[in-house]
Amino acid sequence: MSSNMHVERICRFCNSKFIARTTKTQYCSHNCSRKAYKYVARQEKIEIAKVEATITGKIRTKVNFPELAGKELLTIMEASALLNITHLTLRRWIKEKRIVSSRIGKKHLIKRQHLDALIQ
Repeated sequence: MSSNMHVERICRFCNSKFIARTTKTQYCSHNCSRKAYKYVARQEKIEIAKVEATITGKIRTKVNFPELAGKELLTIMEASALLNITHLTLRRWIKEKRIVSSRIGKKHLIKRQHLDALIQ
């Protein structure tokens, strides 16, 4: 709620002076408020990632490489991680018929032996 009072404040995000019309106003504009919120959220995610890395001793990835050793059928993300290429490159290779894949619905499954044949 606004009132007739005018309080001179300093924005907590950009450090510029502005006139606040309430006693709780912390930011000079809506943009500064959004940017400050995103900055705090980003810093929290970074801290969580640092804690996870120190607990496990390694950085988390989407693919668990020891688990891939026993799998016969691989998804696109797993196969691209194994080949150390992007998933877009792997999709292009599938389209160009360089790699054989089977589709179940929208999901591509690639046999491990096709990847091994491609590497050798």
